[in-house]
Amino acid sequence: MVGIVLTFLVAALGLCLLFVFFLRHDGTVGKHPNDNQVHVPIAGLSAVFFPPFDFIVGNDDYRKLRTRPELKSVSEMFWRDRRRIVLMWLDELRKDVHILWKFRRFLVRYGLLVTFREEAGVVFAGLLALLYLKVVRAAVFIFGPFALHGALGHARLLVERLSIWGIAPLARMPASRKAEIEQRWTQQLLDMGMRTG
Repeated sequence: MVGIVLTFLVAALGLCLLFVFFLRHDGTVGKHPNDNQVHVPIAGLSAVFFPPFDFIVGNDDYRKLRTRPELKSVSEMFWRDRRRIVLMWLDELRKDVHILWKFRRFLVRYGLLVTFREEAGVVFAGLLALLYLKVVRAAVFIFGPFALHGALGHARLLVERLSIWGIAPLARMPASRKAEIEQRWTQQLLDMGMRTG
């Protein structure tokens, strides 16, 4: 009984977050949160910096197919394939959140000094991103890949922001230490069987 109530509360919170992001659309979906900041991608990430965003979630081709009645079966197949691709992309974003968390733990293990407040902020942002990704994934499965363009953009934006927050403390390290950490991180990714770029 407690599990059912807890599941319901998490789902309700996720839906509330989804609607908050729908209502608060500020035009930053396809943009980096801070374009003035130099952003070094973390080795091992796959989906956050996938260019361009509309290749995955754009619906122009689908709309053109729907206008032609003789291509109805093709448009249905296109819709199913695009839904599968978007679900795979969301899964890659989820994996990226986990990699960012591992990267953050890696930095702390190798001497990065962080405050409790900083860590709590990153943990909260990571959990929020994971919850949001789950809700958006369920919504894409139910409503399709083209119904939630804004929510998909916000999912990407959340993971991009988490990436920037995760790597920001690295700027406090000397350049020689950064090079050493980059080499060790790449080696750790290889040891985990992951790609490095």
